[in-house]
Order: sequence, then C-alpha cells, then structure tokens
Amino acid sequence: MAQHVMERRPTTAPCPAPTVCDRYDTGHLLHPVHARMLGNRPWGWREGTVRAVRPVDGGVEVVVEYLTGEGACRAWHHTALDLADGQTVRVHEQYHALEVSGAAFNVRLLSGVGCVPEPARR
Repeated sequence: MAQHVMERRPTTAPCPAPTVCDRYDTGHLLHPVHARMLGNRPWGWREGTVRAVRPVDGGVEVVVEYLTGEGACRAWHHTALDLADGQTVRVHEQYHALEVSGAAFNVRLLSGVGCVPEPARR
C-alpha cells in the first residue's frame, strides 16, 4: 500500500510571489482526489495539540504532539495557518494531511511516528 500521495518534490518549496498558488505538491493545495482518499481512510487520523507554529522556508512549520502519548510530528504548509499553541488538531500521516476545525490541509511531513495501522478486517 502506498505510504504517501502525490509526493513529487523532496523538499519544501515556497510559492513564487506574487502569484496565487496552483500547486498540488505536498504542503500546497489539497486536490479533490487527495481529499477523497482521506475520507476513505478515516482510521488514519491522530488527534494532537499544537505545540509550536513558526515561519520556515516560505511557509509555516507546525509541531503537533499526539494526545495518545505516541510522540509528535512536524509538518510544513505553504501558507500561514490560523493556529495557536494548545489548539487541538488531527494529523493523517499516511496521506500527509492536517485537519483544523473540520478543514483538511495538504502538508509535508518533516517527521512523525508513522501511519496508523489499518483496522483488522472481520
């Protein structure tokens, strides 16, 4: 099974100013197919708390500590996200997404603990 979706560039890549971003690379826009894949893997999310938000490489880096105590992840997004320390979010490491108040964002995972295992089939 694929671990990542639409993984094309190995590093963070800021959007060229002053144009509006039209990229679907990791860390940029969320493609409708990507959104559908997230909906097909609802078990893949982990809840977490935002521990840090800092500007990095023309975007923003978010550090999320998982509520389960499994560890933390670092993710990059091409634009500033309206996040505050202590805010609860969800992360889908398999399909590199961050969900904030019900809205999913395509992010580049810089580190993490790995994908959530698929549930056992009956």
